[in-house]
Amino acid sequence: MPTSNVTTRRLTPRYDRIVPLVLLVVLGLTVLFWIDSNPDLLRIEFAADIPPVALSWVLVVLLAVLASTGADLLARSHPEMQTRTVPTLNLGFTRIEILPGLWILPALSVVGSFAFFRLFRESLAGLAFLLALLAVAITLLVVLIGQWYVLDRRTPVQHQAQFALQLVAYLLAAGCFSAVSYARLSPLYAALLVGICAALLAYDLLQWTARPRLLWLATTVGLLVAQAIWAITYWPTSFLVNGSVLLVLFYLMVSLLHHQASQTLQRRLIIEYGLLGSGLVAVVLYVIFMN
Repeated sequence: MPTSNVTTRRLTPRYDRIVPLVLLVVLGLTVLFWIDSNPDLLRIEFAADIPPVALSWVLVVLLAVLASTGADLLARSHPEMQTRTVPTLNLGFTRIEILPGLWILPALSVVGSFAFFRLFRESLAGLAFLLALLAVAITLLVVLIGQWYVLDRRTPVQHQAQFALQLVAYLLAAGCFSAVSYARLSPLYAALLVGICAALLAYDLLQWTARPRLLWLATTVGLLVAQAIWAITYWPTSFLVNGSVLLVLFYLMVSLLHHQASQTLQRRLIIEYGLLGSGLVAVVLYVIFMN
């Protein structure tokens, strides 16, 4: 009986680690918004054809690394990780255990929330700042708890955790796609950013069903979404419409690959996804012609 009680306690999420990590990221994001409110504070200039990068984006990446590292350490403390095979990176002089599938959502929770809500800083002012902090706190909290429970041996618990993580992944995809569309970058840079984001999120969403070809499938999704934004860049539509189009395309591709890998792809699903894609095309054409 004592052993059972200890095991039960250990399987409870480590809130003593999760809450401080979330608060630290939120505090860092607060400083970032102050820096970002002053566009002349510091900007990093590259070549003439490459847009400058504000200091705030460098710090966002550092915060994303902090969130990912914390998620990695948290997952390693789960009892189930002691019996699982962890991918190892062989550098010759040393071997490093890596958990790439657990880095993506924590990092994009920071990057995606910051990128999306800063779009509304002129119209919403301080409210956009508060919404971004709230979004980061909620998404990062859900991700860290979900990644803990997804390692649970109980299948119903795993499925509930996977559903929560999938929902967060699609919300982050919508935010990142909309932010890139809003920036109106050149097609090459827009395709590069969207392609990387789509590939990472596809990797996260498919890691539980398409493991043998996971990297190849995720890269394929990233390339297809990148090609889509190349064409969308020239559309006379708002960034929210463009982001929604990319999100639906991303959802259709990931869902089809998920069902195909889990051998649950049926004719009914293909028809449903076909109707959804057709409806998307109809809405986009309507918006374009109305403009």
